[in-house]
Parts: sequence; C-alpha cells; structure tokens
Amino acid sequence: MTATALALGTALLVAACGRGGGGESGTAESVSPPPEPTASRSAGETGGPGAPGASGAASATPSTSSAGVPDAPAAGGDGPAADTPRDTSRKTGGGRGADATELAVLTGVRVGVHGSYDRVVLDFERGVPAYTAEYVDALHQDGSGEEVPVAGEHQIMIILSRAQPEHPERKFDPGPRAAATPTVREVELVSYFEGDTRFGIGVDARRGGGRPGFRVTVAEGRLVVDIAHEAAAPAG
Repeated sequence: MTATALALGTALLVAACGRGGGGESGTAESVSPPPEPTASRSAGETGGPGAPGASGAASATPSTSSAGVPDAPAAGGDGPAADTPRDTSRKTGGGRGADATELAVLTGVRVGVHGSYDRVVLDFERGVPAYTAEYVDALHQDGSGEEVPVAGEHQIMIILSRAQPEHPERKFDPGPRAAATPTVREVELVSYFEGDTRFGIGVDARRGGGRPGFRVTVAEGRLVVDIAHEAAAPAG
C-alpha cells in the first residue's frame, strides 16, 4: 500500500538559557481545568475505544490558546515536587469522545512550562483518539520504517490510533512559550499511514542522565503530555 509518511519539523529548538536553574513559574501556561480529565494507563493496562462524540470543523491555523488544559494530577505531598511526573513506563489510553466511524483530526500542538515539568498539548477535533506513548530509541515512520531525527537525547513516540493531521503538509507552530522550555527540545510529526498518526517529542533532562518521567492525561479535545525537568533515575 502507498504510505503517506511525513516528517515535518517544528521550530522548537530551545535556547540554551532554558537549561538554567531558575524557577519557571513565571512562564507557565495559564490554565483553566476542564471537566474530569482522564488519566493515562501505565504499562500492562489496555485502553478501549473512546465513546462516540460529535464532529466539528477544524481550524485552519493551530490554536495557541491554553484555555481548558487540565492541571496536572497531584502525586501526594505538597509543593512543586509533589506533582512532578516520575514514571517513565509506556502509557496507553482509550481517548475521549472519538467516533469509531470517523478519524480524529490533530489540529494543533502547543508547548508550555510549569513549575517542575514541560507540557505538550495536542489539540483535536472529532474527539481524542486512543493512544500509546512511550520512550523509544529512535522515531521511525510507519510503513516505510524511515528514521526521523529530532533534537534531544531521548525521544517519546506517541501513536494516535484512527487519527490524521489536519494539514499534513504544514509545520505545527507550538506557540511562543516553546522557546523557553527546559526539557522539550523539538516536536515532530513523524508519519501518517493507514489511519494512524505518529508524533514524536525530543527531550533532555535538565539534571541527571536518565529519561525524565512523563504522564499523559486526556481532556475534552486535548491530549496532554507532561514531562519532568529532571531525570527519573540515573542513566543505565
């Protein structure tokens, strides 16, 4: 079959000053909580298909608004460290509001900074699709198997089932906050093939040599990936 495999880089190379040790609270996205965000499942759990939902017309220009992005769930304790993602394992989820008869549409990507983690938001029309998110050694296109390089020592691959990019030929604009992220180095549309979309995130840990912990949550029309600024454990 003919693969439509697209590797579209975004201008997300982060300035060296983003690695500084100062607090990031002044650059955090302004968020308002959506109704009942759904947490991801860690490795070993499976996610079913999302419930049917209404479809809508997609915007031609990716949105940079942060309204409706869910706040991170607390992991116990007080202070910024309490909600820092620490789990590096594979995450899966069934999405939210996706219609089994139509493909969800990826309309935009946004990046922001919170106290102890960076946040990548994928915006969708027609519901949020089922997904798998995990660290990989390299990002490969579906179908051709071609490797797609991204900036950053570590790569997170997000596979979106029954989803398509709104404009495969365009670069995603992650918004003005992307120039100050301590961890996220680049976001990349890896491929769209036979109804599935692959999306990659290149990251560096600000401190420590291992992979930063990450979590995935789902809200209305959004898939949210939070990635810690520090490594979850020493490399190796």
